[in-house]
Amino acid sequence: MKQNMKRNISRSALVVMVLLSLASCKKMLDVVPEDRIDESQMYRDRADADAAVIGIYGKFLGLAKQYVFLNELRADLMDITPNSDPYMIELSNHAVSQENPYASPRPFYELILNCNDVMKNFNIMVKQSRMSVDEYQKRYSDIGALRSWLYLQLGIHFGSVPYITSPLENVAQVKNLDSFPKTSFDALLDSLINFTEQLPYKESYAYPTGTSLVVTIDGSSTNKVFINKPGLMGDLYLWKGEYLKAATAYKKILTSEDNAASIDLLFNYYRLGYSATNFAETSVGYSKSQDESSLINSVTTGWRSMFALPNTNRSWNGEWVWSLPYSAIQKPGNPFIEVFSATYGKYQLKASQAAIDKWNGQTQRNGIPYDARGRLSFTNESGKSVITKFTDNAVALTPLNKTGNWNILRAAGVHLKFSEAANRDGKGKLAWALLNLGIKISFYNGSYTYGIKIPANINPANMDELNTQMTPYPEPYFFDARENSDIVRGKWYRNIGIRSRANVVALPEALQTDMLGLEDKLIEEGALELAFEGTRWSDLMRIARRRNDPAFLADKVYQKLLKSGNPNASAVRAKLMDPNNWYLPFR
Repeated sequence: MKQNMKRNISRSALVVMVLLSLASCKKMLDVVPEDRIDESQMYRDRADADAAVIGIYGKFLGLAKQYVFLNELRADLMDITPNSDPYMIELSNHAVSQENPYASPRPFYELILNCNDVMKNFNIMVKQSRMSVDEYQKRYSDIGALRSWLYLQLGIHFGSVPYITSPLENVAQVKNLDSFPKTSFDALLDSLINFTEQLPYKESYAYPTGTSLVVTIDGSSTNKVFINKPGLMGDLYLWKGEYLKAATAYKKILTSEDNAASIDLLFNYYRLGYSATNFAETSVGYSKSQDESSLINSVTTGWRSMFALPNTNRSWNGEWVWSLPYSAIQKPGNPFIEVFSATYGKYQLKASQAAIDKWNGQTQRNGIPYDARGRLSFTNESGKSVITKFTDNAVALTPLNKTGNWNILRAAGVHLKFSEAANRDGKGKLAWALLNLGIKISFYNGSYTYGIKIPANINPANMDELNTQMTPYPEPYFFDARENSDIVRGKWYRNIGIRSRANVVALPEALQTDMLGLEDKLIEEGALELAFEGTRWSDLMRIARRRNDPAFLADKVYQKLLKSGNPNASAVRAKLMDPNNWYLPFR
């Protein structure tokens, strides 16, 4: 088992080093050919530790398709096509066979066991002074957090699972995971929270600038390749119903650039703002206000571009929190091209009619009667609803250019989860503000027209009025959105809310005091904003579980199947009304 682990790490490390264009950085991957690997040649110094980390993430990339299929195809926004393979159909119908590779926990456990081995060896290395305490804390915490993320996914999809935190000694043990004692999902959450809270390094970026694992290649930093630990902690707390802790964790992401010297970073990163050169490019916009044919539908500007821009772009960096790149020319390349593309792939999965109907049920602020995010998330090609979020790229795809990213977490998703926690913690107005119009407009109680500043020569009475552009809550719910010429500019003064950025009308203010109603709208907004990105099943199940309301989940899956003409729609709904059937069989 240990020998296999060394070989897997070395092979994966080589793949991802090419992927990250780091192959020339010899010190970061000082390995010998596979047929000469032995344990004495591994984990000698920090360079070997870095190679192990990169190897783990190289193997992690192999989980991308399974992650998306489990979280989207089982839910209501992604549907099968005539080209879908039988295992995709099984997932959509909630009737998986024992042979279904997408419903197997084994790929997750193979990586978890690799993590266990790496973490064990990091413990040995620091004790033997092969790397410093600081180097150890960052690398151990990174791999430990990734392992917790993997276990959270296992809990969401399989319920009770073995919680193994030590390396296994032989291959036979890997083949017999179902013989290990299982931990319930609730108990697993407790264990994950307890472990992750105790990690020695918990900052938003896994490795700060200057760390050997954070390098710049062609103007692009690798710092967003690694898991975001506050995002993980926020998710764990949100599932556990610890809403103040969840909001505190998510706020750490939203304020991670609060001390930046750059104005771009300070006022724009993760703020969902309205202005500043480049950052406005991630909004839904029109070249002619009420002319729907003038929708900015481009891979280089506008809302759609955030999925296509290179990660050297400021707009991309201001939105994405966790993203791993695929090499343009080296294997494995972007695996989603084969799944979604009708030109270079097999067009195996598509946008569901239920998803399309959700977008068509919205109204834009310029009167156009649909949410343009739908048209920017998929295209209609000869009657085929082709999902584009995974295949859009500023550089055109070709049979030889299979570039792209596995985008896992972005600012809009963090805003929605923060709002979900805030709403449950009695801060409905704040949740409504982040969802709709932004902090400044939502909390200001004076006479105010959007875009007009209060005069610079204010008197004390006007200052009191200006101060209402701040939220009247302690942290993590304090946001300063004040703007008074150049005298006062709160860090959130550019924030305009998710729906304003998408150019759709604000929801009724009465939702501010309707906790369940607002929660419904936050989850619906997740469908409109984050469709196909890998969060939908988790969102539906979390709310259904929290409310003890299976119909919250079952009805939405039923509608997808019903609208696609699936004769199993009613049977699947009846099955999902039993929460035990939310989980896949652990095989």
